[in-house]
Amino acid sequence: MFSLEVEARSTHGFLDDKIPDMLDRSRQLSHEEGLRLLECSPGEYLPVVCHPARDGRPDRVVWMNVEGLGFERPFQMEDLIRTEASRTWFVTGWPADRPSDEVDGPRFGGLIFHVARCGSTLAARMLMAVPDLMVHSEPGVVNMALELPSRSLGGILSAYQDVAQHRRQRALIKCTSSNLCHGERILESAGNAPALFIHRTPGEVLASLHGQSWHDRLPESMRDLEGPIDPDEGNGRFLEALMRSGLRLAEAGRVRCVEYPDLIERLVDGDLPEYFGYQVDSTLRERMLATAIADSKQPEASFRSDTDRKARIVAEVPAIGREAARLKPLYEALRGWSSRR
Repeated sequence: MFSLEVEARSTHGFLDDKIPDMLDRSRQLSHEEGLRLLECSPGEYLPVVCHPARDGRPDRVVWMNVEGLGFERPFQMEDLIRTEASRTWFVTGWPADRPSDEVDGPRFGGLIFHVARCGSTLAARMLMAVPDLMVHSEPGVVNMALELPSRSLGGILSAYQDVAQHRRQRALIKCTSSNLCHGERILESAGNAPALFIHRTPGEVLASLHGQSWHDRLPESMRDLEGPIDPDEGNGRFLEALMRSGLRLAEAGRVRCVEYPDLIERLVDGDLPEYFGYQVDSTLRERMLATAIADSKQPEASFRSDTDRKARIVAEVPAIGREAARLKPLYEALRGWSSRR
């Protein structure tokens, strides 16, 4: 059996330390049986963890049976850790890219990139209402795979499309915010699928991040070597890196930009249904708009605007005010692209 020491890994705190809890060792299948299942029954197993080469062992991927599992929570890891521990799983080496002549149509229904705290979870949940889209929100395995620069994500992402096609759907991934720094790599691995880039005023984003430090979520090559002194200034540098990455993708024609206030209208009645390939009838419109009035991260609660609170934080915290002003020209450049349909 292709053995694996299941270790707790952190991909920005997205519940990945719970992975050992959902892998019952007695339910592990052999490496050979796993490969047979991937060949004969594509769409039943999804990659959920990857581990880099260590102690003479190659890069490895953990696959878990997801038959009957709905992807409905704000973050995919919540769906995975809520599933039954009795699900079978196995470990393989790194999945190879699918030859282009074996791909039936585009690998993905779409991708969502964003700057964090900008309505991306709202967008993902609204798109979950579209019958032929299977939305995966911030899958931890993608974060892990991006830490292996020599590896292509094509095999990982093709597995997501296999699961979707198995259920007569198309796969759409809402990426983690820092994935935007790897946007070109992800887009190429996803067969240049349609992609959205959501952004918001810098002041509102930085106010939402106040009290946290997000600078170390950037790839090491993009971090300040001496480290920011003030956490809010560090968050400003984090946000700047994402905004610049999004702008480069927009200028290259790789993403369609959307500003937060326009998000609901464009998803329901604007340009995005055609862009992502879905049609909005009266039933879908009702479902999408009902989703929009719920709290995105706690769907059982109603949405409550905190715009006034964020404005007070921007006014009261000098570092946030300075960073918001410094990033305004970059924000205006993105607004220009957001007006293009």
